Order: sequence, then structure tokens, then C-alpha cells
Amino acid sequence: MEKDFKEAIEKSTKAIKEVEEKVEELAGELSESASELWQDFKKSFADISSKLDGASENISKAGEESSLQAHLGAMEAKEKVEAIKETLEKFASEISKDAQATLDTAALKAHLAKMEAEDFWENKGKKITEDFEFSRENIEKMSVEAILEIGNFFEKLGINLTSNNESKPKES
Repeated sequence: MEKDFKEAIEKSTKAIKEVEEKVEELAGELSESASELWQDFKKSFADISSKLDGASENISKAGEESSLQAHLGAMEAKEKVEAIKETLEKFASEISKDAQATLDTAALKAHLAKMEAEDFWENKGKKITEDFEFSRENIEKMSVEAILEIGNFFEKLGINLTSNNESKPKES
């Protein structure tokens, strides 16, 4: 299970970095508000990557607490992705359109989703820890699935960004 966990983390981290690189290539074409939104997303990406790195480090350590922290970190990273997923998808599709009103709405939704994710962990973290004691194997499977889902989401987003950029007419 540890090997699957680490491989899933590596795949997800790579996909996140690829999306960042693709958006950075387009960054010069973004409006000011889109650039600000991108900076917010970069912070979220860094936070997600940090959670994944911490999970990877914890899974290698001996002991129940380290294992618990690894799996909880993976689940928290997934929740953070879920919180920005819809907004990030809209952002990716709107990059080539650069629609001001849509980006402002997306920024607001991303902020609200972030607040909801923080509330979720504040209110549900203890319950998840208790549940872990009763269903460790299930949590381990869920955390690997969560990380794989993160990787798949960012891979698809990267493909979407590439498609949007390639279909955009080049200005001379």
C-alpha cells in the first residue's frame, strides 16, 4: 500500500506542476484580474503540493500516528482540490476568452469554496481520526484513490489548457 501511495503522490505532483507550467506560458496574455486569480490558484497549488509532500514523508515513518497523518494529509489535499476544482476548470476554459465578469465570479466562488473546505476540516477532522481507528484499510484505499483523482484531474486540466491554447488563433 505504501508503494501505491507514493506512486499516486508522484503522479499527482507531476500533473500539478505541468498545469502550472502551461498557465505560466499563457500568463502574459491574462488580464489583471485573471493574473490575480492565477496567483491565488498558485497558492492553492503550493498548499496542495505541500500536503502531498507531507503525506509522502509521513507514510515512510514508522508508527500509527505518522501513518494516520499521511492518510489524513492525502484526504485534506483532495478536499482542497475539490474546493477549487470547479472554479479552476472554469478558469482554464476562460483563459483564452479572458472574460472579466466570469473571472470575478470564479474568484468569489474559489474563495467561498476555500472557506468551506477549511470549515470542513475544522469540524470533521476529529471524526475522521476516530473513524480511522475502525477502518484503517478503508482510509488507506480512499487516500490513494483521492491522490489518483487529484492527478487525473490535473492531467485533464493540462490537456484542456493545451487544447484551448492550440485552438486559439495566433496574433501576428
